[in-house]
Amino acid sequence: MRSSQTDVLIIGAGPSGLMAGQALARLGVKILIVDRRLVGTQYGNADGLQPRTLEIWQSYGMLDKISPKSAAMHAMVSYEQDVEGKGLVRSTPSRNIVVTCRYPFELTASIDTIEQTLRMSLEAAGARLVQPVSPLSINILTEEPGITEELTHPIRVVLNHLNHEQAYPASHELDTTGNGNSTEFGSEIEEVSAKYVIGADGAYSWVRRQLGIQMEGDQTEYVWGVADVIVNTNFPDLRFKCIVQSSTGAIIIIPREEEKIRIYVQLSAQDIVKTQDGRLDKSALSPESIRAKVLSRAKVGLEPYLLEFRQVFWCTIFSVPQKVATHFSFRDRIFIVGDACHTHSPKAGQGANASMGDSHNLAWKIAYVLKGWAKTSLLDTYEVERRAYAQDLIELDKHIVKSLNDGTGTAAEYQHTIHQQNMFTSGIGVFYRSRLTDDGGNRYAVHLKAGERLPPSRLVRLADWHPMELQDLTPSDGLFKIFVLPCDIRIPDQTARLTQFSAALSLYAGPPETERISSFVIVNNSEEDVHWKNVPLPLQSWKRVFVSELGENGLYCKFGISSAGAAILVRPDGYISMLAELSDVGAGKIIAFLQDL
Repeated sequence: MRSSQTDVLIIGAGPSGLMAGQALARLGVKILIVDRRLVGTQYGNADGLQPRTLEIWQSYGMLDKISPKSAAMHAMVSYEQDVEGKGLVRSTPSRNIVVTCRYPFELTASIDTIEQTLRMSLEAAGARLVQPVSPLSINILTEEPGITEELTHPIRVVLNHLNHEQAYPASHELDTTGNGNSTEFGSEIEEVSAKYVIGADGAYSWVRRQLGIQMEGDQTEYVWGVADVIVNTNFPDLRFKCIVQSSTGAIIIIPREEEKIRIYVQLSAQDIVKTQDGRLDKSALSPESIRAKVLSRAKVGLEPYLLEFRQVFWCTIFSVPQKVATHFSFRDRIFIVGDACHTHSPKAGQGANASMGDSHNLAWKIAYVLKGWAKTSLLDTYEVERRAYAQDLIELDKHIVKSLNDGTGTAAEYQHTIHQQNMFTSGIGVFYRSRLTDDGGNRYAVHLKAGERLPPSRLVRLADWHPMELQDLTPSDGLFKIFVLPCDIRIPDQTARLTQFSAALSLYAGPPETERISSFVIVNNSEEDVHWKNVPLPLQSWKRVFVSELGENGLYCKFGISSAGAAILVRPDGYISMLAELSDVGAGKIIAFLQDL
């Protein structure tokens, strides 16, 4: 049996696993990703990226790679049955995203395109992805005081490198036995010693089951069909997100890349077969039968519009579990992300967004502990922050799914709910509360809160008047960012505060802190009135001094910055940790926070 070592072993190469892998690899962490699927296995799954996910992808430099291969979904419209139940009545269309954000739309693309883009980022960072591979066993060695060299990699995972014939198709994710492995040995057995393991292996997660972590929630009675297709039709709104309450039940249409669309259709109990424990039994229906049911339901539901299917790329049926894992981690060594720790319907459009959000939250924390920049307890904040988010997501999903399936809500009411909850569904309003968020400084920036993501804002670099975006100063590079906001630096008192803060920051911050901080100065002046050399050392840098747009659209007004100035500490994942006063006390508070990670 071959042996190997890695810092982090990731089991599962869907969006959550690939996101975690590329994020860790960029930070210099040695990783290995394995997946039981064959390369190129066709399956459906999530296909939409919400505005906050687009910001995250931009922070990794991936957004421009996927944008040309996707469709932008800007608008939404609903249809109801007419009073006689013989036709459909179109409502007034609206924007799909109604909150203020950098990217006021969703991007839709095939799961292949999403994963391929993540794989490219993974490969560019020099990480390893091996498939088809199935895990056989996992064990954590006891960590005694006075750790030995052997226990620096305390997790042992035995992997089965599968032959082509043994590899699992995507449908194997529906295995409910809890095994998820091949008992037949493949071409090679390997024991991997790892410091950490991330289980990104889906709703029937082998990792979660091996750890004995339970899923809490409901296995609902609701069953839906879904198909990715190209159609000939006289239905006028294929490039909108459409919600249709038809004679056959609810239908949702999502525009996709080029001429493709995705269609969701509500199915009835007569359409499906269940196992003894009440789960959907897909094996009782042939692929041809599933396809016929789904396409027929869509065709009849959209009458009197005509619908002819030119190409069907993928089609399946699914039930709607609404569950959250009791724990997202085990002994601060093994973590679960994505569908492994929360399952829900696609009706709120969260799918891969929630999964990749987990990984984005977790990756930098693991890297900090591995580098010795933080205590192990930093890893506890992953479960604190993301489990609270998952519980909020399930509550929203219950409301949406119940109204669509029970017929208690109209299509227009669904549209209203999505708008009402747009801060959450867009990801813009995701808010964290943990020891990483100090909410005591709100008076220095009254329109910001510690725990929210840093909003976008237009800036101009003072040295060359080059326009820039605030969020582009927060790439996912593993560094905390300090934004120093001294207001008008022509005022002597403000210059004095800036000098005091700068000197204190230099005094308090030693090499451990300066290695993980990037600092920027944003002044509330016009380009003509000040020079970047007016900023004191060590903050004086032509690359790091900016002016804000003046007036109500500027950063100072939008953020509600105090007339005495402020400092904003932003985490490596783009969320605000602290709002501090512009003084030696504020600088000391920021450095103390970083030293206590």
